[in-house]
Amino acid sequence: MTPGLSASARTKLALFIGGLLICLFPLRYFIPNSAGLDSFGDPIGHDFINYWAAPQIALSSHIAILDDRSAYLRAVSALWGGPLPPKTWSYPLYCLLLFRPLGFMPYFAALMVWLVGSFALLALVATRLVTADRRAWILLSLFCAPACLINLACGQNGFLTAALFLGGILALDRRPLLAGVLIGLLAIKPHLGLVLPLALLALRAWKPIVTATATVIILVVASVIAFGAEPWRHYLVDMSAYHVQSLTFTPGMMIGVTSALLALGVPFSTAGVIQAVVSGAVLLVSAWAVRWTTDARQRALILAPAALLVTPYAFCYDMTAVSVLIAWRLLEVDLTARLKYALILLIGWISPAAFIPIREPALPLAPFAVAALFILAVAEVAPPTLIRKLRGIWRQTDARLAESRSL
Repeated sequence: MTPGLSASARTKLALFIGGLLICLFPLRYFIPNSAGLDSFGDPIGHDFINYWAAPQIALSSHIAILDDRSAYLRAVSALWGGPLPPKTWSYPLYCLLLFRPLGFMPYFAALMVWLVGSFALLALVATRLVTADRRAWILLSLFCAPACLINLACGQNGFLTAALFLGGILALDRRPLLAGVLIGLLAIKPHLGLVLPLALLALRAWKPIVTATATVIILVVASVIAFGAEPWRHYLVDMSAYHVQSLTFTPGMMIGVTSALLALGVPFSTAGVIQAVVSGAVLLVSAWAVRWTTDARQRALILAPAALLVTPYAFCYDMTAVSVLIAWRLLEVDLTARLKYALILLIGWISPAAFIPIREPALPLAPFAVAALFILAVAEVAPPTLIRKLRGIWRQTDARLAESRSL
């Protein structure tokens, strides 16, 4: 390896490069052919075509087209200039207003602005509380993180949502009004913010709560003024059914608890019950745990994995925020001295790309890795007396099980 680097630094560098190499297999599906389309038949940027086309269609034609998948596909294909695979607009209606500036640019210029701009925001947040000598390592890790590479290939919003999520949490104490605005803007993907209301209440973060609520209200009111109230009724009814239906397909890129259980053969109804139990438990534990620390980054380490455990509708590119947290940990922990901890970080690092090509994955790593990261983050801030009590309960339970097996 590179001379002059410590063993821990060489391990981290190998992990970054390994993440890059692991992504080469699944990312080959996104390499464009001579016509500029990837193996899925989509343009470079894949999902970005929705962000670019839907606002143009809604504001220049009729918003009802977004509810008719055949009409929507024809409209998107017409804007692109050729036939494309089926498309669905599944975002809240105020996103049409927020994304509208992208439609004023040619597709590839808009894609470049979208990816570079959102990554720059993420880099700003990720390096905000990092010492100057470590910022280059953070940027290198993000360039090599599987979740970031997948987001780049898909043209998705993982950079932006991670910047909003982490930025809001990191700014809670220092700039509460800014924190509220960022958390409110996270409503572009509301299911990623389900963990935040209870946590904010537990922290008594009244200014962020009020500001976030006001931000969402402004977005909704603006969309009603632009499109009317009826499209919202269609959105809430149709998209709820669409999201539930999407879970039953167990696509390889989904990394939630429900999709993992379905991939392992658990019936949908049973998976839903387990998801509800997990969601409730994580909500309560995370709201409890964030009160045990005043460290903003430690709170982020708790809430980011919690967000992915609470929602059943999460994708591998939504792990971008978790990848930032892992990068922070990788630069602070001596991996050669804490091998078990390093293994959990490694699995969490590679899990977004672990099974993308497989439509029905046999080993969904991501939710288990996310759960392990969440437990570690909570354990780091938990009072020592509580940890001792939990260990005592675990030993007693284990002893009773061993005794019952011996009878």
